[in-house]
Amino acid sequence: MSCTSVTRAIKPYTHEDTAKCDAVILAVPIHAFEEVLAKIVPLAGKDTVIVDIATVKVHTAGLLKKLAKGHRYLATHPMWGPESYEKRAGDVKGFRIVMTDGTLAVPEYVALTEFLKKLGFDVVEMKSEAHDKQIAETLFLTHLIGQTVLEGGFGRTDIDTVSFGYLMDAVESVRRDEKLFQDVFLFNPYCQDVLTRFKQAEEKVRGSLGKQNEVLTKDGIKIGISGAQGSFSQEAAEKYIEDSKIKNSTLVYLISVENVLSALEAGSIDLGVFPIENSTGGVVTETVHAMAKHNFNIKKIFDIDIHQNLMVQEGVKEGEIKTITSHEQALKQCREYLLKKWPKAKIEEYEDTARAAEDLATGKLPGTTAVIASATAAKLYKLEILGESIQDLKTNYTTFIVASSR
Repeated sequence: MSCTSVTRAIKPYTHEDTAKCDAVILAVPIHAFEEVLAKIVPLAGKDTVIVDIATVKVHTAGLLKKLAKGHRYLATHPMWGPESYEKRAGDVKGFRIVMTDGTLAVPEYVALTEFLKKLGFDVVEMKSEAHDKQIAETLFLTHLIGQTVLEGGFGRTDIDTVSFGYLMDAVESVRRDEKLFQDVFLFNPYCQDVLTRFKQAEEKVRGSLGKQNEVLTKDGIKIGISGAQGSFSQEAAEKYIEDSKIKNSTLVYLISVENVLSALEAGSIDLGVFPIENSTGGVVTETVHAMAKHNFNIKKIFDIDIHQNLMVQEGVKEGEIKTITSHEQALKQCREYLLKKWPKAKIEEYEDTARAAEDLATGKLPGTTAVIASATAAKLYKLEILGESIQDLKTNYTTFIVASSR
């Protein structure tokens, strides 16, 4: 028994042959539309109708007005594809065709739309801008979700819910449309706004899950702070705990912002609290450098009023002080005070205000050293305050960030 295979050849047509037709439908990728249109227009006959069926309309209608001036054209968007047509077994009833721009004579346009309606199509008329805005919030959003689900490797299971089945139907409908998805984003001016809104909404929803988790966690929340016990970061963390009405929490003293964000990324703490900027000292450079290296979410930003204090070991007199040390930010906040009051003292930076107070109290720093830190630190480490609220400005706010993992 023998079999003979017969293949019917498909004849390719040149641009010249195509342009001689009564109607030329530009069924090309959006990114190729301008190039193809530029080739067709000079070859098109006087009565040839150039039909645009692209998924975007502001871009293509603009090109038609620019390049096809003096020619008959129609800018449309058939709101279905091969898969939808196949699923409906060729029944086009209810399929929508959007009309946005054109140069057909009114009688011709009316005859065309009436014919399409008789075939079962719904003809929708709107401006190109309105079309693209709605496409961004429907088709592009569907593709965005679908491509994200595909990228994540999610698929059907043995116990799919009905709603998940609907979701996967949508996902599978865009499986082979990655290039279209990218083109729509590039050439539809409203997609960026949808992408931004989607990202903000996703972060807000994810944040609400974290907030709920704070309420439900029985073992309490671990909050890492960029400071030692008695630091301003501790004051900020305690304010956040009080304002957020967190009933069960533990503070972890991690000293540096780098340590806080590393611990947050590793999952050993639930939240991190650290300063980002001071109204006098400016941006906290340590924080900026650490933030650039780690992934995290900003949960809250708030200010606290900072009062710096100069402290020494008990019994030490002003004349005995040779060195003043503190965190870089504290020194900046007290720059004028130090220049005026302590012009001969050696000024040295320390990793943390409260750590400096602790080390002075335990003898790790010489007794001729004075430290700038909080009143809480002075009380905690039994140090004597020589100068209260020594910051240059009476109003000295520091902005703190509460961070959570992504």
